[in-house]
Amino acid sequence: MPQAMNDSPLSVRLMTEMALILRPTPPDVPPGPALDGLLTGMLEVFARGSGAARAAVVLLEPGDETPRIRAVVPEAGSWPGRGEGLREFLRPGPPRFRTAWAAAPAGAQIWLGGPPGPSVAVAALPAEDFEPIGKVRGALVAEIDAAAGVAAMPGAAVLLARAVEMGGVLAAERAGYAAETVSLRGRVSAGFDEMFGPRGCPGLAGLRTLAEQAARENGPVLLWGEAGTGKARLARLIHEVSPRAAKPFTAASLRDPAAIFGVAGNGFSRPGAVEDAAGGCVYLADMAMLAARGVAPGHSDALACPDLPDRLVRLAADGRFSRLGSAATRHSKARLILGSTLPPEDLVREVPALAPVLPAVGGDGGPLRVIRLPALRERPGDVPVLLQRAVALLGGRSGTRPSLAPRAVKALAAYSWPGNDAEVETLVSEALLSRSGERLDVGDLPSRVFSLGPGSGVVGEMTDVPSGADSRRDAPGVPDTLWDMERARMIEALSRHGWVKARAARELGLTPRQLAWRVKRHGLGRPAGG
Repeated sequence: MPQAMNDSPLSVRLMTEMALILRPTPPDVPPGPALDGLLTGMLEVFARGSGAARAAVVLLEPGDETPRIRAVVPEAGSWPGRGEGLREFLRPGPPRFRTAWAAAPAGAQIWLGGPPGPSVAVAALPAEDFEPIGKVRGALVAEIDAAAGVAAMPGAAVLLARAVEMGGVLAAERAGYAAETVSLRGRVSAGFDEMFGPRGCPGLAGLRTLAEQAARENGPVLLWGEAGTGKARLARLIHEVSPRAAKPFTAASLRDPAAIFGVAGNGFSRPGAVEDAAGGCVYLADMAMLAARGVAPGHSDALACPDLPDRLVRLAADGRFSRLGSAATRHSKARLILGSTLPPEDLVREVPALAPVLPAVGGDGGPLRVIRLPALRERPGDVPVLLQRAVALLGGRSGTRPSLAPRAVKALAAYSWPGNDAEVETLVSEALLSRSGERLDVGDLPSRVFSLGPGSGVVGEMTDVPSGADSRRDAPGVPDTLWDMERARMIEALSRHGWVKARAARELGLTPRQLAWRVKRHGLGRPAGG
């Protein structure tokens, strides 16, 4: 009888040994690997005691589209059925399987069947106790011939179901604690404080609410702004203050599709950033590359993937993707953040395939949240903050504590900053190399700050009024840029001292070497007969 068979000495011994393994997970072990190790250990006991040639636990967990083998012993070899093929183990029936009997513990059942060779026995994992984490459907599958071993499967299935339940509850609890901890830690992190704190850039204060809203959501995000505005930095910050912060953050460029989706092939298969994110967040830069004007010559990797926009749409829509060179569809739970130097309307116009991702630009209810990062020239109040940070950072590396002269700050606030935030550190490093003292002054700044040239976009006004409102610009002989003012001042000092550079340098507060460099830069020379 079923009950008697289930109470056989073998069943009792197996359940006892498996129950000894079923213990609370140590707090320092991640829930996923802990559950895998627990199930594997229990299967090893079951296979050894029941005489099963092979045993596995098949689960269809919440959020998964298809079942998967969560644990198997021995690991070597192949198990029949993958993906959808494993679903028959969860819903066995004629003609392949036949019901053996109904066992008492939690209504567990056993089905027998399988291809020629060893019999395949399937015992359903009861799901009645899984309400806290949603019903988990699963089964214990074993290649086994011995009747006594088959009779022990219902009890083993109950214990395995208990292990899955414990693992699910533990994972849910730790995920909640991790999300709360990471969120609190992220809000007081150095990055969050540096961007949005009291000592942050006032011109970015409006992004704080948008960043916090994006962090609470799971949908894709588009960050757009000029090069150097800090899109990658904001993407990481959104990840760090989100519940996903405990999982990886990866980044890749659309110029290299293989780095995003991975590559399939004999001997060189490798995952991409989407798989490496493992449910965390993946940032994909260079969306403008998809537009015709954004594709730079020489990027053959991107051009060799003509379906790149379609791949991106699938990934953003439902997480589906495939490795390059493979038709197998994979599923990613990673959060997608995109970076673009083009506004979304331009992307849709130039790349119509992106319309499913960006149908409602700027709409609150759209499938993709859009955040614009303003250029540095639009927020001149941030320039002194960024300059002070760069000076402190670069000066600290060299063991010095340089300062900025007020007129140097004023000149840089009027600079157009074509490289935006990313250019600040570069420009300060150049100025530090040419400085003569502890203070960075106007004379130490690179010439491009004062230059007027095609495409430079640099005006460098000394006045605080807009350039179009300065009536002196049309007055003949009046220098209206720092470049002209520096040139006029040097000519005046050199003329006064008979073009003796050492004396003129002392008057200008420069070293002779600095003055000589500036004279050469301006193309000055002593007048004939002067």
